[in-house]
Amino acid sequence: MSASAYRHGAFVPNVRMNAQPHAEHRSLPVTRRMYWRRGGLTATSWARLISLALFWQPVAAEASEGPVQRLPAAGVPSPIDRTFAGTIALSVDATDVAHKLYMVEVVIPVQAAGAMTLLYPRWEAASHGPSLSVAKLTGLTVFAGKRRLAWRRDPVDPHAFHLDVPSTTASVTARYQIVAAPGDLTRDLILLPWQQLILYPAGWYARNIAVAATITLPDDLTNLAPSPLARGADGRLVLSARSLETLLDSPVYAARSALRVSLATGDMPVTLTALVTGASPLLVPPERTAALRRMVSQTRWVFGAAPFARYDFIARLGDDLSTGGTEHRTASEITLPSGYFDDWSHQLLDHDIFPHEFVHAWNGLYRTPADLWAPTPNVPQSGSLLWVYEGQTEFWGRVLAARAGLRTTQETLDRLALDAAEVSHRPGRAWRPLADDVTYPTFMLRQPVPWRDWQRRRDYYDEGVLLWLAVEARLRERSGGRSGLDDFARAFFAGATPGAPTRTYTFEALCAALEAVVPAGWAGFLTKWLEAHDDLDTLVGLRTLGWDLAYADAPTEMFRQHETELGGVDLSYSLGMVVTAEGRVGAVSWQGAAFTAGLAPQVKIVAVGAEPFTTERLLDAVRMSNTLPITLTAEQDGRRAEYHLHYRGPLRYPRLARAADHPDRLTQLLAPQ
Repeated sequence: MSASAYRHGAFVPNVRMNAQPHAEHRSLPVTRRMYWRRGGLTATSWARLISLALFWQPVAAEASEGPVQRLPAAGVPSPIDRTFAGTIALSVDATDVAHKLYMVEVVIPVQAAGAMTLLYPRWEAASHGPSLSVAKLTGLTVFAGKRRLAWRRDPVDPHAFHLDVPSTTASVTARYQIVAAPGDLTRDLILLPWQQLILYPAGWYARNIAVAATITLPDDLTNLAPSPLARGADGRLVLSARSLETLLDSPVYAARSALRVSLATGDMPVTLTALVTGASPLLVPPERTAALRRMVSQTRWVFGAAPFARYDFIARLGDDLSTGGTEHRTASEITLPSGYFDDWSHQLLDHDIFPHEFVHAWNGLYRTPADLWAPTPNVPQSGSLLWVYEGQTEFWGRVLAARAGLRTTQETLDRLALDAAEVSHRPGRAWRPLADDVTYPTFMLRQPVPWRDWQRRRDYYDEGVLLWLAVEARLRERSGGRSGLDDFARAFFAGATPGAPTRTYTFEALCAALEAVVPAGWAGFLTKWLEAHDDLDTLVGLRTLGWDLAYADAPTEMFRQHETELGGVDLSYSLGMVVTAEGRVGAVSWQGAAFTAGLAPQVKIVAVGAEPFTTERLLDAVRMSNTLPITLTAEQDGRRAEYHLHYRGPLRYPRLARAADHPDRLTQLLAPQ
């Protein structure tokens, strides 16, 4: 089966074949792996196949006694690229912070009397999966003028509501409440997540539906929307009419306390808007501002013309928030710890979050994979190219953070060592290649993954970094050092303008763009990486660029902060487990020493040898493992037992070491341009 078909979800059996079997043999059940030889089968093999064929004769289909499914087909009209007459009026009252409820009214022009279906969004662009839930919507009532209309939820798609619209009806009005997500509707800060607030009519592309919004905010909060908001005669804020597609990409914030800093360089207007919970003052040190300005300049050097007229980083700072980001074409929403800017040295892991989200304006919003683009937020998407959308963006985040001075070169090498160690110790590749990991958002989103390195989840980020380092290395090697991913990016993302529509691309187009930079058989190279199992050398790019993964008995500062984030000690590369300060096992490496001894996630270690558990005693046990065996006492399922770990060696922490047989092109890649 073709690589393209496999990337789109087709199943490829793990059977080696030197020649294809005859068509009549393909339906035969195979009880063990078969090897087809050129020149025919042995007599024994033919006898076995004939006996199987005689036994497995096709049986005529017959109806059996019992029930037959009567589930109705989903009655939701498919989106069509056509004109939608009129403008939807969306009104959001965000003043009920006590009950954490948005009060919403949406007035929808009727296109024709009769059947009408309203949709609540299901797929969220930044999560690449069906992350939105209609359970947030409550109290729905629909009117035609003063007449209340009955609605029926679709029996197959719970995000769809069916109506019968009377003749001569000009518009229908839907009123409902939306339960706010934690932190989105507070006395100090309000977010208007349009993808959670809107109902819209089925049957049109989102870009064809015009929406004008009015917003009511508490009087003591300041509107901080990147898009200009006018003040209506009734005092409400007005967001001018735009397509539903653009509205979903237009974040609106209001806050009690905020700081705005210009990051503009040349003709690229960029602003940082920092929001804090409570009344505590916020300062962004001048050196942080200078580094972020350099990041903007370095990004412009790589990608060229901007796909936006202006860009806003909207940073929410608070200790009750998990660090993360949501990309938009003209803005990004980033959540950070309250001490992110003034406690900079303790935020090493997150120094590249700003360049990552900024790069998405080009890689993801201006240019996006063809199968990841969808006409509405209710149409399923495919993530076959997430290793480009997210993986290459993560690569550029590492590179641009170094070029801008958000991280030093050594800090970047230490971050890449962490990437390399995690990816190269991913045994789940034995059954689940990267080509399948990209399907994560559609079925594993927000699901617990107790066996992280075996089940795999979102490896297209960190493995994407190593994949694109390998592409960089191959470009440099084949061109004698003259061409690299800077040249690819400058060409592939060219042509951006603020009003330019999204440009989609396919795997074939990506390979063609790489071939135009340096011919190197890119389709075969990338396909091999995506579909590889245990035979993949994920460190080939690092090594070719002059560096290799090594281990030392002391952690880098980057690794220490990684352990702090985990809440314990990470012994993945020695004992094969992560343990919290309380002795709780957070993760166990598949087939590692802890796994083989019988330990599992959530087991609690109570003793190391004859002494009560402490992390220092556990570390000492590893240090002395060459002379003293490691015995742990742990509790699982209400039972206490001893576990003997067969490990003899030092503590092992990843770092990068120079590969003397290759020129150092990695530090050249990380140098300012």
